[in-house]
Amino acid sequence: MQKSIQLDYKLLIERPEEHYVKVIISGQFPQDEESLSFFLPSWSPGSYLMREYARNIRKLTVTSETGERLYAEQMHKGVWDVERLHTGVNQKRANSFEVSYEIYCHELTVRTSHVDLSHAFIHGPSVFMGVKDYSMPNPKLEVRFPPLWSKISTGLKDISEKREVFLYSAEDYDTLIDAPLEIGCHETDGFRVQNVDHELAFYGNVLPHNRKIKEDMKTIVETVLATTKEIPYEKYTFITHFVPSKYGGLEHLNSTALHFSPTLLNDRKEYVNWLALVAHEYFHTWNVKRIRPVELGPFDYLNEAMTRMLWLAEGLTSFMDELFVVRSGLCSLEEYLDMQKDNWNRMLGIPGRYFHSLDDSSFNAWIKLYRPDENSANSSISYYLKGGIVFFALNILLNEKGLSVDHLFDALWTRYKNDPAHGVTSDEVYDMVEKLGGKEICDEFKMLNQTTEELNLEKYAQKMGLEIVWEESKAPYVGANADIQGDRVFLKSVALDSPASKAGLNADDEIIALNGMRVTKKEWGDFSKMLLVGTPYEMTLSRLGQLMKVVFTPGKAPRTVKEIKPVNKALVTQVLGLKS
Repeated sequence: MQKSIQLDYKLLIERPEEHYVKVIISGQFPQDEESLSFFLPSWSPGSYLMREYARNIRKLTVTSETGERLYAEQMHKGVWDVERLHTGVNQKRANSFEVSYEIYCHELTVRTSHVDLSHAFIHGPSVFMGVKDYSMPNPKLEVRFPPLWSKISTGLKDISEKREVFLYSAEDYDTLIDAPLEIGCHETDGFRVQNVDHELAFYGNVLPHNRKIKEDMKTIVETVLATTKEIPYEKYTFITHFVPSKYGGLEHLNSTALHFSPTLLNDRKEYVNWLALVAHEYFHTWNVKRIRPVELGPFDYLNEAMTRMLWLAEGLTSFMDELFVVRSGLCSLEEYLDMQKDNWNRMLGIPGRYFHSLDDSSFNAWIKLYRPDENSANSSISYYLKGGIVFFALNILLNEKGLSVDHLFDALWTRYKNDPAHGVTSDEVYDMVEKLGGKEICDEFKMLNQTTEELNLEKYAQKMGLEIVWEESKAPYVGANADIQGDRVFLKSVALDSPASKAGLNADDEIIALNGMRVTKKEWGDFSKMLLVGTPYEMTLSRLGQLMKVVFTPGKAPRTVKEIKPVNKALVTQVLGLKS
């Protein structure tokens, strides 16, 4: 049985303009221990990158119940050993400890913490230490912040007895750090579904718009619950940061943190994408936070949790999120099919799908998906993107048996409730698919996950009552993305086997001239009008400070999906589970 320790936390935000918070952790030394190892996580569940949060710590000290210093030494990148003996002449053993440290918080993402004069967003793994090799049941957290701020929104349980004291509790350390806190004077609202409160916290300014954000988020929740059928939480908190040029989300056990640009609220297509993001993170309440690949828990917060099953964690969720939006009636069937067109074109434009299966993409998430570079699209494929398309295909195949992916979710949820302590294996998922649809469907689903076999989009579209309208571009194709710096044109990436690649162009090359004519931002934008397919040009470029010339011949762009047309609307409606 794992040893346990009781910890009490204090979060002090005294000078938010300096972006530092102070954390104080107090507790008792176990009777038989001479030292404890405190750690700060290196990564966050749901975001598969070693972020090394300990880089933001400064001024860590430890004292005993008498206020005397205890010896603390950093032993690893995020680990400090605290000895029980006092550091002074008096070497008696301490009974209790108080660990105090400051941590810098000035990175506004859903997986980091951000503190300034306007608010504080506290992402637990980046701030709160735990104790190695110990369970930490029922930790308590007291939060103190500047008097000009007025409220906290979080999924933690509020146990405050006085209005002026903000005190919270959690079941264990995992739950404590899995509940972000939004602190400040942000706008709050909420709604109830099935007699359960859903809190909305909105930070940031928005332009005037006519969107019914609260009502639409409630509709998404109701639509998801029509599939999941039961609520596994006592309260849910949506934290939304409306910040320009931001987009994304991160799931938590009974909450989520979302980012969306307020300048896009009046853009219909972008707003539909926002609703899909809400559905995505909310559905993770079931898929990932509870139904999870076996490797994703119990968590080792200091080392990577390698799994080949992110096609289940994110692929299934990426398929369901857009499906929930169209099922909710918040977008039309045409808009839904337009989203699928965009998904398919994105996948077809990524050569890396020929080299990485979904299994491989999942396993390498730590070094590829979350660390993109100039060659990422040439070497790997996103398990979000292709994973969602594979579940789109599985849903079509199951429909031929009178079933859908909803039935697979039911099997996964039943499996979770029967054994919530252990994650699911890929063999278990494949067994569920085989029991639902038979061996042939299971083998096809397994092949799509485990190999680089191309998806036959035409086949799946036909089985669903859809027609793919392809578009053959007549415009000259370069096969490179540019990073425009002022008027200068630098290549950001070069697609595999593209005309740019065949000409020997590299990322970071600066394009200087074409047949002796200067190339600036305008000329690069006019290439489709200027160039002829199959005609060679002399391109002058600068590479690492050296001028050179190459022969560049524009090619013909790969075909793309122009439209996905429903030719059998009744069948399409049936496959998607829409109301007739």
